[in-house]
Amino acid sequence: MEPPQPTSSLAYGRFCPSPILRVIGIVVVCIFTVLPGEAKQKDDVVVMKNGDKFTGEIKKLENGILYFKASYMMDSVQLDWARVDHVESKDQYFVFLTNGQRPKGAMETTKVSDSTDASLIVLSEGGPIEARKSEVVSIVPVEDSFAAQLTGSVDFGFSFTGGTNATQSTLSADVGYRAERWTADLSGSSVFSRQNGSRDSGRNTLDFMYLRYLTTRWFAGATLDLLNSRQQELNLRTSAGAGLGRDLMRKATASIQLLAGPVFSNEIYSSSVGNQSHKREAESQVRLLFSKYAFKTLEFTGQAYAFPNLTTLGRVRMGADSNLTLEIVRNLYWKLSVYENYDTRPPENTPKNDFGTSTSLGWKF
Repeated sequence: MEPPQPTSSLAYGRFCPSPILRVIGIVVVCIFTVLPGEAKQKDDVVVMKNGDKFTGEIKKLENGILYFKASYMMDSVQLDWARVDHVESKDQYFVFLTNGQRPKGAMETTKVSDSTDASLIVLSEGGPIEARKSEVVSIVPVEDSFAAQLTGSVDFGFSFTGGTNATQSTLSADVGYRAERWTADLSGSSVFSRQNGSRDSGRNTLDFMYLRYLTTRWFAGATLDLLNSRQQELNLRTSAGAGLGRDLMRKATASIQLLAGPVFSNEIYSSSVGNQSHKREAESQVRLLFSKYAFKTLEFTGQAYAFPNLTTLGRVRMGADSNLTLEIVRNLYWKLSVYENYDTRPPENTPKNDFGTSTSLGWKF
């Protein structure tokens, strides 16, 4: 049986966005209900190359910045990892290295006789793992609860232009979990624009990705994407797939990943499309995920993708989602988002392209 189709523009506006927006709301709730684990020992030691010594808790190492908090500090301080001479901790951490290893355990540094770079030793269950400090990509504490291991962000933006009474609102959130051998990420976004004398436009997305490492660089992945686009008369596209991927680059401040595999999609277009309003097709997917961190406060992340159609040969869906974030202070940031979605053979009388930009303020944890 064919699913019910909206019969008016009002019904169209209500048909798809609501479920996606509800899930985005759940993501936001998850972010603000993260529960802390049991207190750590808070006797970690960090010694800088200039001789400064700190005792407290190592929060994480990310993008070349070591986050550290002592008992007398109101908030975590950011230390340049390149200027750290020595660290020591009895707590458990996931340590991600440039060669793909992901040991878990307590850690300490030791001097390397033939180099000015120190060596980090992770006391894992399988035995000590040693790597140069410059080969450490990130350090993530092992928390005592699932919720406390979550990371993510939430941001909101709103703009208004007088004269044309043009408004745009954007809401996005993401939450992720990173373990020794696998990672999972759930993200959602909603953009709505209105202007006098013009048709309302909007776009809602919900994306889930699960990656499980098979070797130090190869991984298997599963993806689920939901998209609603008023611009393309698309009520809902559900795409579920799997694939095999590889880390092409892994550095402390940059990464590139490639994922490819089969995808099955179910598309429901507006009733104005006619007999092409409902389509089920097999596709292949190629995704390139990238991130770059620079100048201590600037980060560029995103993905570019292509979905060659296996059912309708010659049809290809292509696009990109990218975010440029600028840290304002601590965990508060400003974000510029750009998205592009192009279909070489959409249903008749529907646009091929959906493009937009948005800005917002957000908070990450």
